[in-house]
Amino acid sequence: MPRPQFIELINQIKKQGKSETMTIRNFIWLFDCYEKRTSGNVWRINNFLHNEKMMVVPNYQNGWIDEMIELKEMDKAKIKNGKVADENEEEKFDPINRLSVLKAAAQTPLSITKESNLEKAYHLMWKNDYSQLPVMNDERAILGIISWQSIAKGLIAKKKSNLVKDFMTNDYKVLPEDTPLFDAIKEVIKTEMIFVLSKDKKILGPVTPFDLNEEFLEQIEPYILLEQIENFIRLILNDKIIHDDILKLLTVQDSTRKIDSISDMTFGEYLRVIENNEMWTLLGLPFVKSDFVNELEEIRKIRNGVMHFHPDKISDVELKKLRCMSVFLMDFLKNC
Repeated sequence: MPRPQFIELINQIKKQGKSETMTIRNFIWLFDCYEKRTSGNVWRINNFLHNEKMMVVPNYQNGWIDEMIELKEMDKAKIKNGKVADENEEEKFDPINRLSVLKAAAQTPLSITKESNLEKAYHLMWKNDYSQLPVMNDERAILGIISWQSIAKGLIAKKKSNLVKDFMTNDYKVLPEDTPLFDAIKEVIKTEMIFVLSKDKKILGPVTPFDLNEEFLEQIEPYILLEQIENFIRLILNDKIIHDDILKLLTVQDSTRKIDSISDMTFGEYLRVIENNEMWTLLGLPFVKSDFVNELEEIRKIRNGVMHFHPDKISDVELKKLRCMSVFLMDFLKNC
């Protein structure tokens, strides 16, 4: 069910006849989907848009999560970049994650022209800490790449030229933005550098093994932080709350599920125990109860979003909340 703010925004767009621009992340959050484009979330959003005769341009399903989009009425969305928009585009569900979901695949590359001298290449690569640059004379075609390695090979071969065009290589590939993500990852590992061809025929990227490492390290961190937070909460509850008291507070719907220890509880069940007045007194925590409970509720919501497995990363704000809570609980257990 969309948030009231989302329904209000839809009504405003229809009334004023003007589109609304926002990031994909904010669009999904407004719909109350934890900023994740899981199959279920996309299905619900698409059904709602269809029923309300609304559409998103460009398609929100496979772009980078912080890319800008427009939310508009279908009959107002006639022309985009000089072309008639496909009003059925948003109704098609794409079950495959595409290359375009990666941040690096949405960036305009820093490039150099083929007639530039080597000093220009040295400067750009050194200043930006790049090992290579695409050689481009316009935004729609790559002529080659120049790298520290290709320059070194040229100098060893005693090339007399001082121009970039004489030190270029073709050690790269260009993939369409709708390439399946796993196919693209395999190609990045194989060739070490790919560029992305957008739907409007512009070159984006590059995507390198370093970008993949950064991307998926950022994907993993929330899971690690959430595990730490849950472990810290277990330590806080351990030996202070008896098993019978826990069972009195919790209602287990699944008859096959047993809670034999604190480790069998869900995050929501931890929260229900902590917010209980009697249990709070037994725990003797030196925190402001209402603040601590509200903060844990925020962590629970973030956790629910993280556990919807999808390449979309959580927001910087949410990641900061996880980091702060993990450090806070660790410090408490270490010093109190």
